[in-house]
Amino acid sequence: MNRARTHDPAPLLIFALDGQKEVDEFAGDANRGKHTGLFLPGTDESFILLDASGNPWHAVYHEYAHELLNANTSTAVQTWFDEGFAEYFSTLEATSKGTRLGMVSVAELEFLRRNGKLMRLSDLVAVRQDSHAYNQNGTTVAMFYAESWLLVHYLFDHQLISHAESFFTRMASGTSLDEATQADFGMSPARLESDLLEYAKGERFRYFSLPATDIPAETTVNELTWKTAQALAADVRWHAKLQHSDADVELHAADLRALLQDEPSNPVVLRQLGMVLVLLGKKEEALDFLTRAVKAEPAEVLNHYALALAFLSDGDKPSGRQFAGLLDRELAACVQLDPDFADVYRLQALALSRSGLFDQATAVIRKASVLAPRSEIYELALADLEIKKHHWAAAVALLQELKSSHNPDVAKQGEYFLSQEVQEAAISKE
Repeated sequence: MNRARTHDPAPLLIFALDGQKEVDEFAGDANRGKHTGLFLPGTDESFILLDASGNPWHAVYHEYAHELLNANTSTAVQTWFDEGFAEYFSTLEATSKGTRLGMVSVAELEFLRRNGKLMRLSDLVAVRQDSHAYNQNGTTVAMFYAESWLLVHYLFDHQLISHAESFFTRMASGTSLDEATQADFGMSPARLESDLLEYAKGERFRYFSLPATDIPAETTVNELTWKTAQALAADVRWHAKLQHSDADVELHAADLRALLQDEPSNPVVLRQLGMVLVLLGKKEEALDFLTRAVKAEPAEVLNHYALALAFLSDGDKPSGRQFAGLLDRELAACVQLDPDFADVYRLQALALSRSGLFDQATAVIRKASVLAPRSEIYELALADLEIKKHHWAAAVALLQELKSSHNPDVAKQGEYFLSQEVQEAAISKE
């Protein structure tokens, strides 16, 4: 990561939970029973769930590594590297004398040595988050995690880690595994598999030793009311579910209204209820709740973000334009409170686009893409702006990439935008 940053592309909320059962209750059916920790990225909020009932540090570092990758790497990065880097990072040892990074994951190394063989490299690089090998329990997924950790450690030890990004980019563009491995790692897949197996049998594993640093810890502790805790729990459960039916939205709104009866000025409940009411098309009521949330907690960026989102909810209707000044105020507050909040710039770009300021909107949406390189919705927004500017070739180039996205919703939208009309316009323009 030549330009690595430790910013969070969206506000990050970490839940320390009491045991695997409680992690499962928060994580939802799609993630149940998988891990002692879980990272759930989002455009408006991101979450880390941790089993803190024992020693939580492995899970803490593993899941936070996912957040670092989310903020610094593209969607071309393969799943094995995501998990291998997170496992590599999870062995971090920090003491008053210094920090050691890249220590041996003893359990995984012992597992590999007992097994005596590895997954084929072609099988390893093919694993995605929706793959069966990634979403089951047992030996297969254990091998995937262990070998992913081993390969990342191997790349660090052999000074090949800087070639990984090029490797992923090549493969994402259609280059074969044989060609990409030879070009970036200087060997064939078979040779890499052989070297990796011998590496697992060896006794020499390097690690980074960093000096102790005196970092002032500025920590603010706030007690939460029980209703706030319930609202935060409802929020993470809502985000953990990928799709919501109309019945889900109505039920969520009813639950939040019940919480609000006991604490009418609770800003967390006000914000969440306001956002749900936007989904239900009840904009006036939503604006009332969200304005109250901002007044109750003006230093919380999510309150201003939610209010700005509500102002934009009317689309291109004339009634939406009366809020222009208020919208600008809320977006400015967001940037001041959290300049790294990527989705704020999407909202700014949307407002600029509706005013016909396409060049300014393009510059702003590019900033969102830099802050959150894995959020393909910003690439879709950029393609839409290129179409509006009649920059057909640029739009087609973006959409050709997006239609091959691993995210089915993004791929579908890429196909939709990549209409025959757009392609014909691009050809005629050339």
